[in-house]
Amino acid sequence: MKRFFYFLATVLSYCQFVGCSKDNLEAFNLQDNTPVQVIAEGGGKDLVKTNDYVQVPMKVKLSSPASKTFDVELQLNTDTVTKLIESGTLKDVITLPNSAFSFPNVVKFQYGSDTASFVLTISRTEIERVYGKKFALSYKLTNPGKGNQLGNPNSVIVTLDSKSLLTAADIHYLSITNSPASIIMASRHNNYNTTPSGIEIPLGVSLASFPSKWFYVEVRGTTDSISNWIAKKILPANTVGLKENEFTLPSRVQVLGNKSSADFNISVPWDIIAKNKDKYLAITVYLKDPTLHVINPKKNYTTILIDCANVVEFDVTQEGTLTVNRDNNGGPNAGEGSLKFVDDLTSTKFLQSAFTGDLQCTLTFTRTLKIGAYTLTSGNDAIERDPKSWTLEGSLDGSTWEVIDTRTNESFPNRIQTRRFNVQKPGSYKFYRLNITENVGSSLFQCSEWRMIEFL
Repeated sequence: MKRFFYFLATVLSYCQFVGCSKDNLEAFNLQDNTPVQVIAEGGGKDLVKTNDYVQVPMKVKLSSPASKTFDVELQLNTDTVTKLIESGTLKDVITLPNSAFSFPNVVKFQYGSDTASFVLTISRTEIERVYGKKFALSYKLTNPGKGNQLGNPNSVIVTLDSKSLLTAADIHYLSITNSPASIIMASRHNNYNTTPSGIEIPLGVSLASFPSKWFYVEVRGTTDSISNWIAKKILPANTVGLKENEFTLPSRVQVLGNKSSADFNISVPWDIIAKNKDKYLAITVYLKDPTLHVINPKKNYTTILIDCANVVEFDVTQEGTLTVNRDNNGGPNAGEGSLKFVDDLTSTKFLQSAFTGDLQCTLTFTRTLKIGAYTLTSGNDAIERDPKSWTLEGSLDGSTWEVIDTRTNESFPNRIQTRRFNVQKPGSYKFYRLNITENVGSSLFQCSEWRMIEFL
């Protein structure tokens, strides 16, 4: 009995399959091995937009339903569009580079179908670069399989309006972050950071619209407009342009994936600033040639103006006389005595034994001066001996002291590492005292160099 039911179920299943197949054949009314013509068509309207591309659905049709599954090849036909534009047949359109487009090499027609679709993918950046214009492309059909023929037309020209693919708000414009199309004045500790070697003016790149994948943008500096701006009194008369060997600027900046900005600096050495201390230094920094997206032509540059008279600073350590309340066991002139602390050599060091956190190092000057920053350089060994916490005090008479800078839990990860500290409350004093209250954790204290920097 079980075998009978199994046989009956199998027969019914086969009959249902055959019946369905017959219905399909009648509906398509196909004749086996009948060749058909393959005809190119234009694009559809259901666009897909991402950060990187815009996709446009395209169609290819047959003169009648396919009697067999077969493929037809697709080829981009840029030369045709170029010739039609050059001859004036196609007007008010432009071409995009071949690299702007991608699509499959073949389109597959399924048995019984009379149309097939494929997706034309267009680089979003290339559309952004021609936003506001129409562009054209052409593709052609070749080598239809299984005896089928190319119909007329076997190629098609598709014209697309960039404004139909993107809106103005969609465009990934790149701009200078800091004062675009304006002037950044570096003066009196505004708009710049100081380093042991010079000053750095922070700049940045900003991406409009939502973030995309990582890309690069080129950065350049120029002084081409400086003389014209001086003539128009936009810049002071005593402004000079920075020469190529007088500043450091990265040649390109990377904006990371899913980020809308990236930072960079332009650096100018102290000797260049000191050489022009009675002048202004100027340079225009601009963006160009991004690997993705579009430069905003109205916000792709900014001009740096350095007020050298109010930026210049000097190392005045050599003007002072150093005394300490606890010295090296061999005295100040010993190989690791206190005078090594201010000898302008990082290859030497001051070493004090039996450190208890009450070390005082005093520099006495012959004039009052405003110390705006100072540097400390770690020793050549034993990180446990490095200074960790301290205060810097200033005095006019050597008796009454004002705390002008406080540091706690500082570190020097590298040996013979110079760190700069900008004074928190700068003032004009004749006496300066460094109170080392804590080192990393040794009974010995060491430090290679202490330098004092005057701000004018």
